[in-house]
Amino acid sequence: MYKVLLVDDEINILEGIAAIVNWEECGTELAAKANHGQMAFEMIVEHQPDIVITDIKMPGLNGVQLIQKVHKLYLDIRFIVLSGHDEFEFAKTAMECNVKHYLLKPSNEQKIEKALREVVGDLDEEQDKAEFLQNMKDHLKQVMPKAKEQFLKDYITNKKYGVQDWEHYSQLFEIDTNSQEFRLLVIKMDDPYEYEHLLALKKVMVEKIGEHSIPLETTIGDKIVILTEFTSLEEVIEKLKEAKTSFTSFYPMDYTVAVSDLGSISQLRHLYNETLNCLTQRFYVTGGSIITMKDLKKDQTSIEELQYDHEDLIYAIRSGNTEMVLHYLNDFFEEVWQEKYEVSLVQSHCLELFMSVIRQSSKEDMDQYFKQIIVFQEYDNFHEMRQFLEKVATEISQHHYERTKQTQSNIINRVVEFVEKNLGDQELSLSHIASDVLYMNSDYLGKLFKKEKGERFSNFLINRRIEKAIELIEESDEVKIFEVAEAVGFGNNPRYFGQVFKKYTGVTPTNYINNKKKE
Repeated sequence: MYKVLLVDDEINILEGIAAIVNWEECGTELAAKANHGQMAFEMIVEHQPDIVITDIKMPGLNGVQLIQKVHKLYLDIRFIVLSGHDEFEFAKTAMECNVKHYLLKPSNEQKIEKALREVVGDLDEEQDKAEFLQNMKDHLKQVMPKAKEQFLKDYITNKKYGVQDWEHYSQLFEIDTNSQEFRLLVIKMDDPYEYEHLLALKKVMVEKIGEHSIPLETTIGDKIVILTEFTSLEEVIEKLKEAKTSFTSFYPMDYTVAVSDLGSISQLRHLYNETLNCLTQRFYVTGGSIITMKDLKKDQTSIEELQYDHEDLIYAIRSGNTEMVLHYLNDFFEEVWQEKYEVSLVQSHCLELFMSVIRQSSKEDMDQYFKQIIVFQEYDNFHEMRQFLEKVATEISQHHYERTKQTQSNIINRVVEFVEKNLGDQELSLSHIASDVLYMNSDYLGKLFKKEKGERFSNFLINRRIEKAIELIEESDEVKIFEVAEAVGFGNNPRYFGQVFKKYTGVTPTNYINNKKKE
């Protein structure tokens, strides 16, 4: 219902109209009555009715003056004017204030009701238009962010868009920017993540960087794309660090940010390609990193620059030298890390390296390692790939070490057994055992012996001969020194035997025997 104020200085007419008009049927309600212009104005200010029915000729503030005064304050209030034949000039002035309904006195209820319905119809139509416009604004307000996101996405990925299109859509979407240079930020989350995490991260980024510094932002596939007016790389990085702190406090998830160089709108696709190039370096960095164009040492690396035969590594693995294996791999991966070789090249080379390494394992182990090729090929992180290769190489190296150690132990045990059986042989020596018994290089056998026993073979042999001599002396009360010397390999040189015996026991063989008898 629209509220109506009725104004007339003649009380009888005022009350008569109030009584005979079917206000409700006209879609209105009589909210108030006034019997002079000033009173009507005060009521209008207080209640702001939708429609005012007023006489023109009134003492003090007449109807025309009332209309003019109200029209300056409340443009939406509609007037129906009641006037006599001699008041036409007043009516003309009223119509200049956009008064469209003019009724001559006396007017019956039918004429007044008709005028009311027309005014109500106009008000309804205006209200419908206002609601339609508001709905349209609300709808545009909802779709505008999506439309702006789509525009940025299309501008970056569609080559048919140019600077003129940017200017056109900037006006259409009311993109607020006067900057001539921009940076493009592209954020990619580490798996696994949900779409809601992507949206949450984008919201945090926009909040921390500042909406006033972001003309446009969107998502392209699994990447967040933000156009920012920040020209200072240091400021951008500082804002990104703040965003990381805020986001990870809610979601303990990693992501990588690529930051382009400065560029104009016409270079936007180039800036986007820069960031994609930066993101390829995710292979080399841990989650949560910020990669700029300064971090790209090379755009491309030729295959010739990554050439390794890895013979030293294979030798170290087969030798069971785990320390050398890790040292070699550390040098190799450090160079790859420093040079930042093209990712697909590194992945391909490391796959070949993996195959070379597992070929050094036993057939049973190689079958198991071979099954891990699929897992290996899925690695998209430099550190994961490095750890995996180091793990496999050290496992196989350790296996060779254990096997070699067992073989070496068997060899040295054979040496010891041969010595035990041939202690009386005056010609017994390591070179003799190596060449005539084990068919090995004597220097290599000497090194193996020292590594296994912790002493040189010559010292071991002398000690064992003296120990055997003591055993023989202990076994008999009537023992001859020259017989003992001959039995333990000193031949017919008992004097030399005595010297060696004293050196290792502190007493001569004769004194040792005498001391034994005293006991």
